[in-house]
Amino acid sequence: MTPSTTKRNLIIEDVINALYADGIEGGPQGNLRNQVKRLHVELGRRKASTFTKKLLNSLTESPDELVQLEALIMLGFAHPDVARKHHIALGPEGRRLGVLLEKAGRPDRAKEVLELLCEYAPEDRTMEIELAGIMRRAGNTEELIERYLERAQKYMGKGESKLALPWLQEAYALDRSRTDVSALILDARYHQHHRLVSSRSNRRFASASLLILIVAVGLGYRESKLHNRYISIPSADETNAVSMAARLGSLRLFQDENPYWLGTSRVELEIGTLVAIEQEILADKVEAKKAEAQQVVDKAGEANHFRQIGLQCSDRGEFGKALLQFEKALEVAPENWEHAGSTGRDVAAIRKLESSQ
Repeated sequence: MTPSTTKRNLIIEDVINALYADGIEGGPQGNLRNQVKRLHVELGRRKASTFTKKLLNSLTESPDELVQLEALIMLGFAHPDVARKHHIALGPEGRRLGVLLEKAGRPDRAKEVLELLCEYAPEDRTMEIELAGIMRRAGNTEELIERYLERAQKYMGKGESKLALPWLQEAYALDRSRTDVSALILDARYHQHHRLVSSRSNRRFASASLLILIVAVGLGYRESKLHNRYISIPSADETNAVSMAARLGSLRLFQDENPYWLGTSRVELEIGTLVAIEQEILADKVEAKKAEAQQVVDKAGEANHFRQIGLQCSDRGEFGKALLQFEKALEVAPENWEHAGSTGRDVAAIRKLESSQ
């Protein structure tokens, strides 16, 4: 380890100790939300910017260093304007931190990170999907259901049944035995499509509620079958275009065949996510082809330059210099270069001339 490396590590350690208050709050094991609140109050914008630069420089060499990446995300949550200034994408980087934490055997810490991301970008449903995945894998299904029901009840309390519906559907997908949730779904749909609230008698209201419960029980079997069909569709490898296309096709077929079921929004969300990933992969391929084509043009231009110098040397009778330039042209030229044949013949002619002298 060189002295400069040692100095840099000491600086990073100082930054980490400062951000985690020298371990007073439990360091990387402490409550993330409390740590973010403390940094927001106690750490000024200028110092936050300085610490961010230090962490970014270190993470350039070790991008998956957990404590440093977590510290960077903490700073981003505490000072979002500083994160924007340094072009830090808190969403993608936070999700990456969650994945690394889970792989490191720290699902609870990953959950804390994703919960803060959900508050940071409440309209980004992909955050909720990833948080749900972590909670399911950690065995926190009941907590996840209650989280969804809390969201739904917040919207129902405001009379926004349309916004409550997706959360109820997600909760029901996690536990098909919750008839209370299926009844709430039907109630939300009823209010979504029928806004007419009239002064009906208690008897009629009781009859309608009973009918909803009867329908909910009848739908339970059908919904269970559809859910089993949905989860049986082979999963997609997001790095494999063929795998994603196969799942996307299967999901669209499933959606066309079953337009009305309680998990429709979940399928629509996954289809949208897969389409976005496909478009990103396609854009990357287009950019790669452009770069390849530009490389061919650059090589041809360099080869033409050497060839032109060679021709000028040949015209002056400087055949040794001409040979050197022609050989350079052939060395840097791309495949199928238009002057490859004539340049090769020039090289052969000069070598023949030299051997005869």
